[in-house]
Amino acid sequence: MEMQNHQYFLVTFAVLLIIILHHESYAMQHLVGDSIWTIPPTNNFYTNWSSSQVFIPGDTLYFEFDPEFYNVMQVSRREYGYCTGNQAYKVFSDGPLSITLIESGVFYYICNILNYCELGQKFSVTVLQNSSNNYVPPPSTFS
Repeated sequence: MEMQNHQYFLVTFAVLLIIILHHESYAMQHLVGDSIWTIPPTNNFYTNWSSSQVFIPGDTLYFEFDPEFYNVMQVSRREYGYCTGNQAYKVFSDGPLSITLIESGVFYYICNILNYCELGQKFSVTVLQNSSNNYVPPPSTFS
């Protein structure tokens, strides 16, 4: 029985290692919210989505949105907290939009149209350090 447990552990460890190495080898394209960038059904919808993802340098955030009604702003933590875009780092008004995450850190995104940010159209991403420094272009599928 002990030998069986040891083999099970080794197989499980090997599978997890393959998954981790596979993700680190290939940049992912993340469809923000797994749907269109819009006012979410709940205030924490995008936060929950972001916290369920793993982001590494080279990954891409893909925003599908109608530029007549929405925008995307990369803002500071403070502006994220207050839902303001007065000193946004970047403003994106044309959709759809792809943003490549080029370095590790925490990045904040909001929509500053009307009160959409206060309604939950905002999220942050934590980009982990990639142990392999090899950038691979993102695949065509979304995660």
